[in-house]
Amino acid sequence: MRRFLIDPDDLDAGRARLSGDQARHATSVLRLGVGDRVVVLDGQGREWEARLAFAAPDRVDLDALTPRTPLPESPLNLTLGLVVLRPEKMDLVVQKSTELGLRRLVPLRSVHGAVRLDKKQAEQKTARWRRISLEALKQCGRARPVEIEPVTGLADFLAASSRTALKLLLDPDRSGASTLDLKARLRPALPGPAVWALVGPEGGFSTEEVDLARKAGFETVSLGPRVLRAETAVLTLLAVLGYEKGDLSGFY
Repeated sequence: MRRFLIDPDDLDAGRARLSGDQARHATSVLRLGVGDRVVVLDGQGREWEARLAFAAPDRVDLDALTPRTPLPESPLNLTLGLVVLRPEKMDLVVQKSTELGLRRLVPLRSVHGAVRLDKKQAEQKTARWRRISLEALKQCGRARPVEIEPVTGLADFLAASSRTALKLLLDPDRSGASTLDLKARLRPALPGPAVWALVGPEGGFSTEEVDLARKAGFETVSLGPRVLRAETAVLTLLAVLGYEKGDLSGFY
């Protein structure tokens, strides 16, 4: 069944409403009509099966809302600090990380970051990334979008990091003597499901930023001998962690 995202305010006594682009998509593109059944979700972890009671290009009324059990969230509790990438790359990361089960994304400013955003631009970008995540969850069957925080500085991210989580900083250059292969770090023991990870821009973090992260308990790790683009590194990290501590392997 087709899935539609609704505002919780549009739920009322077992009825719901689609309007705007969603109503047009349902009636004009998907050709849904009265009596057809769809799934609606509120982006807060709840979803229902519903029936179209009224259908017009500008409004669709739904009734007979029956609660459904949504797909469980990945047991991997990953908070990703990612230096803001160029628009098309950042959009891709947000979309695909939603599909892969990322829990929380914190966009970061960095010395070597290629994208500079003022306050208004940062707010606009954050709103856009949240919309992309909401659209992605409709496609992949997930009930909750990625929690996307406002753009922040690295120091604030490090200060907020959990003391008990596994903390990883991806080092594209394998430059530090303490840099480990990710497999070598994970396989002996992956403590608990909570992970905080840092991925920098194409040029990597500055020496000073790496030192700050290490002082905050982050370990530098490598994904292998090849230098990956930032968006590739993020999705590779998500896939590896999802296999080891998430739901990609099918085992818990």
